[in-house]
Amino acid sequence: MRYLLVLIDGLADTPHTELGGKTPLEAANAPALDKLATHGRLGTIRTVPREQAPETLAALFTILGYPPGPYLTGRGYYEALSAGLMLGEEEWCFRLQFVTEVDGKVVDPRAGGLSDEEGRELLKALETHFKQTKIRFVQGRGHNHLLIIDGTDFNGLTSVSPFNILDLPRREHLPEGPGAEVLLKVMNEAPAVLKKHEVNRVRVDLKQNPANAVWIWGGGAAVDVPGFQKTFGIDAAMVSYSDLFRGVAVATGIRVVTPGEMPLVRDPSGRMAAVNEDEATTKASETEEITNIRAAAERALEGSQLVIANFSSPDEHSHLGDAKGKVRSIELLDKHFFKPLAKKLESTPDIRLTVVPTLMSRCETRQHDERPVPFMMWGEGVESRWQLTLTESNAEETGIKIDDGTRLIDYIINGL
Repeated sequence: MRYLLVLIDGLADTPHTELGGKTPLEAANAPALDKLATHGRLGTIRTVPREQAPETLAALFTILGYPPGPYLTGRGYYEALSAGLMLGEEEWCFRLQFVTEVDGKVVDPRAGGLSDEEGRELLKALETHFKQTKIRFVQGRGHNHLLIIDGTDFNGLTSVSPFNILDLPRREHLPEGPGAEVLLKVMNEAPAVLKKHEVNRVRVDLKQNPANAVWIWGGGAAVDVPGFQKTFGIDAAMVSYSDLFRGVAVATGIRVVTPGEMPLVRDPSGRMAAVNEDEATTKASETEEITNIRAAAERALEGSQLVIANFSSPDEHSHLGDAKGKVRSIELLDKHFFKPLAKKLESTPDIRLTVVPTLMSRCETRQHDERPVPFMMWGEGVESRWQLTLTESNAEETGIKIDDGTRLIDYIINGL
């Protein structure tokens, strides 16, 4: 038996008036997913423990079967692993995120959707300004980058995601605790560098949100995580464009599979190998990304017992507050992933499929939510009883509730 776990960031939501009182899942035309669901079983699952903040890192570890507490060192560490960086004993890695601020508030945590080239140029300007040997800027993609700091102990520091402070006063949510002054220096001086940069001048002229500030958060130092295969007795592969998902895979010993051509990560500090700019690729379109992940997941199933395929588009639309865009995103997933996948499953009956939103992500608030999310399981060893489509209310109706999300991996292996 082989297992395919599909993690769709932010798939679950609450009803929207602009969708006629439906959730995006209910409003989407998704016949392939509907057919799989009606021949499988539905339920709800709590993907983060009670009292735990609804954040992706905690949800991912929970779904993979790990009580997340000991491993929540901060997403910066895992994103560093994804970039091929091993942190030194006194190094910490933070997420450095370009944002748009207006009147002292974060109004756009994605800075209007920066391109990779724009992000690269802005990061170079910051590196030129902060010429310090203890600080390294590592290029990621678009608005997301990394900041590695050596020789400062940040144990006890608290920081928050910019997604959680939309339209709230910036000064009330700044990093606090040991080492905060190092981060605040970068955050306080960056706006003057960014404001005069040509990238932002052009963005303002085009009436696009400028990347006029940075938000630093999610810092982490190295932590040991038990190997997935040793813990659960099966080998696994991760197919994802997400640096966080890929980094957690590296930490747990899960094989990382590249979906199509991944954008290259560069380190302006020069401590990584130089990259030919002409060879750099840009992020795939939403449809291409889905197709690439599907193809890579199908190939991975030929050599791995468990394949984890991750999609992020529904969550991105949630953070934009775009309910109709989220509906279209679900429909694209159905057309380009679930429809061709269903045909493959017809000829390969030894694959058990599980579909789970990592978290509920609400367009109304543009934030994650702590409520349980619906999940679907299909295949051999899964008894179909209700013939229901995958929606939040239908999953609730079945009465199947997994309150401890770390148990999901056992159900995936043993059936439901």
